[in-house]
Amino acid sequence: MDGGGPDRVVQRCAEHADDGGTILRLAPSGRSNADDRRQLVTSMQASSRCTGHTPREDTELFPKIKDVVSSHEYDAMAEDFEKKEHELFGADGFEKMTARVAALEQQMGIFDLNQFTPR
Repeated sequence: MDGGGPDRVVQRCAEHADDGGTILRLAPSGRSNADDRRQLVTSMQASSRCTGHTPREDTELFPKIKDVVSSHEYDAMAEDFEKKEHELFGADGFEKMTARVAALEQQMGIFDLNQFTPR
């Protein structure tokens, strides 16, 4: 990723905020329609670049949150995230979206992670 610090990361993610929607919209036709496939690949590549920092956040940043906020603040954040999930995706939103992504992965032939794991 190019330089620019946190502001640049936020800007790049904002630029690609709709990549997920584009991917969901084009996944069903991407195998049979060349134009849709090209746009699908472009959106997937952009999304991948935008989320390159995610593993570090998951392993380094998020565990440290408990060190810098009180347990009350942490619980309030969790509640806010849960409310936002329900607002965006309805009841059982995470579970529904996980199932939706799994179905798309199966349609695209990328569901079995073993095919991508070096032996």
